[in-house]
Amino acid sequence: MQKKLIREVVVFTTLLIFLALMMHPDLLSHPQERFSLMQERENFLHPFIYTFIIYTVIGVFRWIVKKVINLFTKRKNT
Repeated sequence: MQKKLIREVVVFTTLLIFLALMMHPDLLSHPQERFSLMQERENFLHPFIYTFIIYTVIGVFRWIVKKVINLFTKRKNT
């Protein structure tokens, strides 16, 4: 159970970093300006909200794929 939780935290964090870099390419070149702008606007939660939405969509897709694979492996074994 702990391995699963760690894996999902890694997936979420990787997704968060990927989305942040895709949305804000200046994050690598001028990170201090980006963080000061974020602090100025007080929008600290929006990256987590967007990441959670995308993570949920990906999670549903992963669940569907897992069910389809299990269905085919059950049919193959019988």
